[in-house]
Amino acid sequence: MALFDTLKDWGAREAPFYVVHDMPAAAVHPAGDTGAPCQAGTHYFRVWLAEMRLAQDQSWFTTWHPAVHSLVRLRFGDHDVDLPRVSGPMTLPGLDQAHLGQIVHLDHPLTPLLPFNGGIVEISAGLVALEGTRVLGEFVKAIDAVTQVLAQPPLSTALAAIGPVTGAVQTLLGAGAGRQHLGVHLAYAGDQAARALHAGYVAVIRRTAAQVAVHDLSVQQGLLRLRGAPLSGADYMLFRIERVGERDDWDNLGSIAAPFRDALTALSLGNAAVADAHVRRAMLEAWTSPDLTRADRSRVCTELKRSYQDARNLGLGLEHTPPTLAVAMAGAQPLAQYAQAQPPTLDALLNLDF
Repeated sequence: MALFDTLKDWGAREAPFYVVHDMPAAAVHPAGDTGAPCQAGTHYFRVWLAEMRLAQDQSWFTTWHPAVHSLVRLRFGDHDVDLPRVSGPMTLPGLDQAHLGQIVHLDHPLTPLLPFNGGIVEISAGLVALEGTRVLGEFVKAIDAVTQVLAQPPLSTALAAIGPVTGAVQTLLGAGAGRQHLGVHLAYAGDQAARALHAGYVAVIRRTAAQVAVHDLSVQQGLLRLRGAPLSGADYMLFRIERVGERDDWDNLGSIAAPFRDALTALSLGNAAVADAHVRRAMLEAWTSPDLTRADRSRVCTELKRSYQDARNLGLGLEHTPPTLAVAMAGAQPLAQYAQAQPPTLDALLNLDF
């Protein structure tokens, strides 16, 4: 069975034992952009594990080994991809025997920053319990390290690793008699409020609906509360879907940042022809980058061209440090100007006759 189907099947079997609640904006303080939908071609999103509680039980870490998993299926570039992640004690320092029975505040990213291109986005996430010896616990740590490859931006550079990483996770889940202790499967599509991919918190509690009244739940300063107090006596996970309009990792986009830097360096050395070739390459990379939203492709190309023009007009010399892609984007025009605008033609972008 494929990994996505395995996790989905586990979730379906265990669903009667969980409360899954998408927290409304009125129950989140401060509310921020809770409930605000992601706009296809404009926004990015990221999935976080905000906090969790795991009951004090001597079988954890001896007979049963916990591992937090996530699997996101989305449209990336021109095809659908599945992004697996397994996190164990190595990257979740609160997931250990010392913190059993306690609420652990993690704010741990389960995915990198991902462009939202519309279509259907599915998210499976939760805590699996794997039965086995301590050797299996070491295996969890090894798979944790492997799956971190897909958590680092840019995602496009790690696409070749998806197959082997997925296989490693599938092997891990098959190495012990696994069961899902906590988990959720979410599917988003369209632009209607209830079904659209949106910012906010999702609480997953190992209790039935008869045991926990969802209208008594709230999130205060990023922490889950039941009637205003910490939720005790129940295992739970609190996930957060972050909606992002502006990237904060521009210099990690090496396929764009490196040729842009090379262009400005060549310009400072007086090699105009070489500089022109490098900046055109940077713009072509941005124009076709699956790591960028549709609106950002036009915006990044425009800002690369503007920064290059400024450097050329000012006569960037060796005594100046060439600005980075992050510096160039810090002065970019607001995203709203590009969200609905008709993008320029590629010929117009690559024309450097200012």
